[in-house]
Amino acid sequence: MPVVTDLDSVPLTPVYTIVISVAGEASVDGEPVESLPGQDARTSALADIRVRAARRGHPVRINAKEPDGSVWPLIVDHDGAVTPLDAPHPVPVPVATPAPAIALTALTERAGPLEPRHAAVFGRIVAAELRGDLAGAAAAAEELETVLTADLGPLHPHTLGALATRAWLSLLLRNDWSAATRLHVLTAERRHRAGATDTETRRAARNAHAAWALLRTIDPAAAETLRPELGRIAHLTV
Repeated sequence: MPVVTDLDSVPLTPVYTIVISVAGEASVDGEPVESLPGQDARTSALADIRVRAARRGHPVRINAKEPDGSVWPLIVDHDGAVTPLDAPHPVPVPVATPAPAIALTALTERAGPLEPRHAAVFGRIVAAELRGDLAGAAAAAEELETVLTADLGPLHPHTLGALATRAWLSLLLRNDWSAATRLHVLTAERRHRAGATDTETRRAARNAHAAWALLRTIDPAAAETLRPELGRIAHLTV
């Protein structure tokens, strides 16, 4: 799994604190973290941190405190990549921090360029994202996925890329955690069916669990209806 190589590019604040108790329970900044289906406390805490990183659009710093009292300074990205540090996090100097840019999923990776009519829709996704219109970008991504599904099938790399883009944008929009969970479950399942048991597949599965954890805090009943779907992809998170 890739790690952060440019440590200076990671903002010095915030620094989140994960505590693992002797009983095997986890908390983030003093707030208990419920274990997700098929995952232990540490993994569930990291899922919580991944969502926080996704919201900010960049990796974040954490201190992980183990039951024996040891503290591990780490950097965690939205995809679950963990970078251990060999020294404590630097003390921040108050400076203005620019708003982070939002990365879109690359649709042409390992699959060649999009056809011109597909590229035009993809261009609308990028344009909407660059002007900060995440809802518009999500709508264009759904349109692109629909067209690509009809033209190339649901398991074509371009179609999977469009679906992954929709799922990623649903996390950033933060307006429907149920939909975000379902989109990431669907992304993980389709990538697995296509034989793509890789980092992107694991990322989608882990993000599904992270979105579900947030849904559970605001609508436990809705979260319970999605538990079976999460169970289907639990093996894809490792």
